Amino acid sequence: MGIVHHHLLYQANVGRNDLGVDAGAELKTFLYDLLKEIDMQCLIPAQLKYSKQKAWTGIIGIITSHIAFHYWTEEQYVQLDIYSCKDFDKKKAVLFLNEFWKSDNVQALFINRETGQKFEVMEM
Repeated sequence: MGIVHHHLLYQANVGRNDLGVDAGAELKTFLYDLLKEIDMQCLIPAQLKYSKQKAWTGIIGIITSHIAFHYWTEEQYVQLDIYSCKDFDKKKAVLFLNEFWKSDNVQALFINRETGQKFEVMEM
């Protein structure tokens, strides 16, 4: 299988009230569960930080690139990117994200960043 350049951008309102300042362990587990869900391998362990803006930032390096998210606890809003040089099931990823975050008002954009390819907007 050749190298691809796939980028999934995801944003949604979060329907969970349990992910506050003390949610670091659960959010770290979320990143590792997401890796399993889309059949990726960890390269750099998950790193998370809660900021003074009352937001979580998380990133995990995968063999084929990275996954990163920002989650604002007061606004109950998440933005997440999956970038990979290995193909992955984007619909499966979005379904997993929707379930974990209990998402509403979801927007997802899949970008095939291969030279000459057009961007594809995913229907939710």
